[in-house]
Amino acid sequence: MLILNPQILCELIWEKALPNELYPEVTTLAQLRRSLKQLKLTLNLPKLNLLLTECEHPTPELIAFCHKLTDTVAISWLTENPLEAPLKGFPPNQPNLISAIETWLEEI
Repeated sequence: MLILNPQILCELIWEKALPNELYPEVTTLAQLRRSLKQLKLTLNLPKLNLLLTECEHPTPELIAFCHKLTDTVAISWLTENPLEAPLKGFPPNQPNLISAIETWLEEI
């Protein structure tokens, strides 16, 4: 389960996006949002997307945490649980899962 810690989330994102660069130090959600905006600029991306794959049953706290990031990054989950927009959920056993995720990415 993803821990509600801006620094840990920042580190996990940077390990994937910029594995050869140091991640920024963040202690607040506002600093994380600012760092994610900078990441988007650094990578020259029109949008930033996050797919959470190891949290099939997101807690209300985690959902609230992610809702606070949706102005900066589009967030989706592999989960059977229904999620309120702008968060998006994909059932892990969904037929054509990759196609559904690709469609979501094109729509945002």
